[in-house]
Amino acid sequence: MQFLPARYLAFLLLSALTATRTEAQSSLKDSSVSDSAYAFAVRQYHTYVAPEVSLYRGAQYVDYDFTVQRGQPFLGPDNSIYDGAVWYSRVGYDHLRLQYDLVKEQLVIMDPFNVFKISLYMDMVDSFLLGSHRYFRIRDSLAPSILRSGFSERIYQGRLVLLKRERKELHENIVISSDNVRLFIDGSISYYFLKDGRYHPVNSKRELFDALKERRRSDIRRVMRTSGLQWSDNKELLLQLVAAWYDGNNH
Repeated sequence: MQFLPARYLAFLLLSALTATRTEAQSSLKDSSVSDSAYAFAVRQYHTYVAPEVSLYRGAQYVDYDFTVQRGQPFLGPDNSIYDGAVWYSRVGYDHLRLQYDLVKEQLVIMDPFNVFKISLYMDMVDSFLLGSHRYFRIRDSLAPSILRSGFSERIYQGRLVLLKRERKELHENIVISSDNVRLFIDGSISYYFLKDGRYHPVNSKRELFDALKERRRSDIRRVMRTSGLQWSDNKELLLQLVAAWYDGNNH
């Protein structure tokens, strides 16, 4: 009688359990693994295949931020490497060291021995956790192209969903400036409300009023004024406060 290798059995079990979950349920953004059998299968799978060839098979990532005179390409305030997790090719991996290159829209992990960086195949990444922040791919055909082209963060969840999309671009000065800057990186942040199945940009007060046009502008202004925060400095927090106020007035 021929016995199947333990690694193969673990893979079959994981595949069978994974098949019962929909794509929406599989991402880090939507679920925590509460099914003990599924969690056990995942642990067994990772134990038998370590170091995980399917995760570490990408090309080596070559740092280029040292060539940039102003700014840096990674998500976050600096080029730190964060503890995190990724849902990759329908399998969850945690306890990873990650960076996300916003210029290239590239998720980067450290190799198993922390010697060099590896670029993951982005079409296989469904979502990832960077520090305490979760980022996910929006596949909704009704979403604006800016949301479908990369990864977004859900920063408020209620009747309204507030989405945050960060981007960065690398620029080159044709003529060297007086401060000797040839290459520089700048960034932008876009915010959207998902409301009744539609995506509404809320990057200005006018867009915010249009998105919540069933509410009086004076009421929205009152919420923002009462907070004591300035739109120019605290847009994200104000949007979260308005979203919470909107939800409270819809109960």
